Amino acid sequence: MMSTLIKLLSPWDFALLAIVTVMGTTLAYVRDPKWKAFLLGLPFPFTVANLSLGEQVGPGNVMGMAALLLFTNMVRWLHDRGKIPIVASIAFSAGAYLAAAVLLNRLVSRTTLEFWLVFTLTFSAGVILLALLPHRREQAHRSPMPVLAKIAAIAGVIAVIVLLKRVLGGFMTMFPMVGTIAAYEARRSLWTISRQIPILIVTAGPMMAAMWVAQQLLHASIPVSLAAGWAVFIAVMAPVTILQMREADAAAGE
Repeated sequence: MMSTLIKLLSPWDFALLAIVTVMGTTLAYVRDPKWKAFLLGLPFPFTVANLSLGEQVGPGNVMGMAALLLFTNMVRWLHDRGKIPIVASIAFSAGAYLAAAVLLNRLVSRTTLEFWLVFTLTFSAGVILLALLPHRREQAHRSPMPVLAKIAAIAGVIAVIVLLKRVLGGFMTMFPMVGTIAAYEARRSLWTISRQIPILIVTAGPMMAAMWVAQQLLHASIPVSLAAGWAVFIAVMAPVTILQMREADAAAGE
């Protein structure tokens, strides 16, 4: 079975497996919720998942951010308000993401109008939520699980997602690969994790827009468009992160 799995995975699939495993393991052993959230917002999985999928960015990628927002808040609602165990909350929410992604991936088109309509709605929602949702001081937590056991658990989850990439399409690039780990490891600070997704939308949204322009208007390859997207991401992410960190420190000092 292991040899069959290896044959089904491309080099970029293995790279994605490695990147997410490293990020998830690192996130598990970081104590401060704001730094867990910061790691969650780095689009390394999105980058490698694009290379693994081998498809140009489209409306599905942007809609994936909206689905990710729903995932994180669904976990928070189920666990914090519904008092449902965290593993069950994550499993149900991830299943909802997968179901929505499979359905929408069949319906979504790749027209210019649809891309910019989806982008405008999603980006606007991210900006509004970021303005409305306050910082909260939440409990720090570090995983007590041995590192090797943690790595094995993370790698197993990600391998399943990679095998589903064709039915997920662009949604696969935003599937909560690190988000499922973040939700479990930050189960005592789910508000902070949920609030990070609007930040991701505000920073990674322009990244996707830059990639779309590079691919559609300049006919750039996926690696070149990703380079352009990262330049835009860093330009937006730097001031946003500095501002958010200052606000988080101010909230923690109250």
